[in-house]
Amino acid sequence: MSLKTRTVTGLAFGAVMIGGCLLDPVSCTILFLLITVLCLWELGGHLLAQDGTATVNWARTIGFIFIGAYFPLLVALIYIGKYEDATKLAYLFPALAFFMFLFELFGKSLKPFHNLGFLALGVLYIGLPFSLLIWMCSSPIPQFGGVGNQFILAMLFMVWASDVFAYLLGSKIGKNKMFPRISPNKTWEGTFSGVAGAILTGYLCSLVFTSLSFPMPFWIGMACICTLFGILGDLVESMFKRSLGIKDSGTLLPGHGGFLDRFDAFVFVIPFVFTYVIIYFDVW
Repeated sequence: MSLKTRTVTGLAFGAVMIGGCLLDPVSCTILFLLITVLCLWELGGHLLAQDGTATVNWARTIGFIFIGAYFPLLVALIYIGKYEDATKLAYLFPALAFFMFLFELFGKSLKPFHNLGFLALGVLYIGLPFSLLIWMCSSPIPQFGGVGNQFILAMLFMVWASDVFAYLLGSKIGKNKMFPRISPNKTWEGTFSGVAGAILTGYLCSLVFTSLSFPMPFWIGMACICTLFGILGDLVESMFKRSLGIKDSGTLLPGHGGFLDRFDAFVFVIPFVFTYVIIYFDVW
């Protein structure tokens, strides 16, 4: 893929992400609902087809996406759509989830364990993190000052900065391998460089997003989380792809692979940042 294609795709992708997050919580939520669907489509369609152990067809893929995106959509309806009765829809989820068992039964599935296992993976790996992200975006936490979308953008900037600093400096000064079994290019020097880049970005975000009046220790702690768990998230997706013998999770982003390739670190960071926020601000 040419450098021009990669550059154009990267600039367009960055503009959409920054614009969608920066506008308001509603646009940020809609953007990540779309990303949720696209990530589930890649996982439930492309990656499972490459795996070859599960049965992949349109009916299963649609069911996979619906079940995986159920809670992100539910959280969006409750907090962004102000549709309080949407909480009642949560009681339908057990029946909907178990309907997939019947789908395997009457569909005469030859590999029900694999199909249902991948369904659970979609809910846990994609659905859960984006549910938490939309909850944070909706700003139910007083310290977010009603601009949870800015917090999401700050988190995204910190993950990006960590990745860029880790790559640029790690490739120059990195000597001690971090996880050669999965990713031989990642080094501890790159990891510490990523932490420094994320801290710097956190400081800049504290100056730009003045509505997020967090103390600097909060940003430093968040920078460490974004770097460490972002790297681990990248390694987890690399583990998945290595087991399938593929380089990219999809082809939706020319020159950059798929959406899972772009959000593997971010998806893994979300649950840990969520826990950090809950504990730090004592909003149990």
